[in-house]
Amino acid sequence: MRSEKQQFDVVLSGGRVIDPETYTDRVLNVGIADDTVAAISTEPLEGKEVVDVTGLIVAPGFIDLHAHGQNIASNRIQAFDGLTTALELEAGMLPVSEFYDNCAAEGRPINFGCSAGWAAARIMTLSPGAVSGGKPEPSLAFLLKSLGSTEWVENPAHGKELDAILALTEQGLREGAIGIGCPWGYTPGAGLKELRELWLLAKKYNQPTYTHIQNMSVLDPNSGTRNVIELAGLAASTGARTHICHWNSTSLRDIPLIHDIVRNAQKAGLPITTEAYVYGAGNSGIGAAEWDPVDVEERMEVEWSDFTLVKTMKDFETKEEFVAAREAHPEDSVIVHFLHEDDDAHDAALLDISVLFPGTAICTDGLPFVQADGSFYEKDEWPLPEGLNNHPRAAGNYARFFRKWVRERGIISWMDAIRQTSLNPALILEEGVPEMKRKGRLQEGSDADVVVFDPETIGEKADFKNPSALSVGMRHVLVNGKFLIRNAELDPNAMAGRAVRARVGV
Repeated sequence: MRSEKQQFDVVLSGGRVIDPETYTDRVLNVGIADDTVAAISTEPLEGKEVVDVTGLIVAPGFIDLHAHGQNIASNRIQAFDGLTTALELEAGMLPVSEFYDNCAAEGRPINFGCSAGWAAARIMTLSPGAVSGGKPEPSLAFLLKSLGSTEWVENPAHGKELDAILALTEQGLREGAIGIGCPWGYTPGAGLKELRELWLLAKKYNQPTYTHIQNMSVLDPNSGTRNVIELAGLAASTGARTHICHWNSTSLRDIPLIHDIVRNAQKAGLPITTEAYVYGAGNSGIGAAEWDPVDVEERMEVEWSDFTLVKTMKDFETKEEFVAAREAHPEDSVIVHFLHEDDDAHDAALLDISVLFPGTAICTDGLPFVQADGSFYEKDEWPLPEGLNNHPRAAGNYARFFRKWVRERGIISWMDAIRQTSLNPALILEEGVPEMKRKGRLQEGSDADVVVFDPETIGEKADFKNPSALSVGMRHVLVNGKFLIRNAELDPNAMAGRAVRARVGV
């Protein structure tokens, strides 16, 4: 590190520095040299650029393990919410190398990465007719467009088919994927024998699995609770690290029960981790198996008016209307309100159980922004055009967490909240991606992914009527030492994001 008498590229002067690993929380000066936090000092530091951040919190940039919005437009909005790293780990991508090459060629405002997409491997193997040109596209749109095909969703895999799925998934790991994305809830036909082989593959590469649990249901015998117990069994029988995606939504109203199952499994030494976003509403393709209209009301304890078609942001009124939309465009994005936490104290308490569980990483599960025809917005225009729709979690999830849980309700400290948004996700990844030991911290030698925000004003503006509104209070965001947001203004030319990628050691 440079000495404090040397000149740094950027100095953040006089801010409240919070590092969740060392529990530092005091007024300090931060010196950044190139892409590294090079000095943290009580003494003044000299810099080519000195920014007075008195009265503001200086923290490590936030890390989203579950960001489907893997494009420039989404990244820019995410940055106003404090994200400096956004990873697609639940669904994953194939081909993995093509995903990384595409991102590098286009440039990214924030850091990026993906897991190996098991679902894409299933599509290629079991529903080849859904694959244009003989290979998948490394995008979420490819997965959603395949929801109209039934074989990959409903059929079990065995023999040569299973071998092919595993080979495709392993190729993704060989190309540096950060674990295996396992959206099991989208593939009710996949059985435990196949999943056991997938977990053994993850263990071989010392990488986690990231699972959207099967059975979006509070009803036995095929409840979500059953599937969480099955995940615990997979973790125990293979030793593979097992990450439960967005358990606030997939647990539904059984979150107290599932909380106890996970807590006891962790106490028994099982390598299980969790994540949650801070809304009681989910979002996915309307053609997904979990929205099967035959019994979705009973399984999820919801009504048809709890469903919203994203491209119009209009609620459904009848089952017949929902079925018609699902059959016409199974790839269209839909929102479902499974909790009403802003209006119901019991629902708010249920959401708290998942959000505040020790070790949980805050995530978004945010999809790309949707145009009026239902397609994803992929351009790099800034500001974004009006009329783009989405779940507001894609724009305001982290600012909402700080506003609602820390400042207004006071049920979690700034230190612990920052730990959940930065350090916890880094800890989940760092065994398989050692470079993550430099992220999620604000220490000498850590990556200069840094956010500076006003604790008195940080909050989300996005809601279900205006889902693309930028969060407020984020004053500065630096990615790898470069300003992406300065004085609450985005630099559209800033493309300092880098790949987060596993090292292949097999």
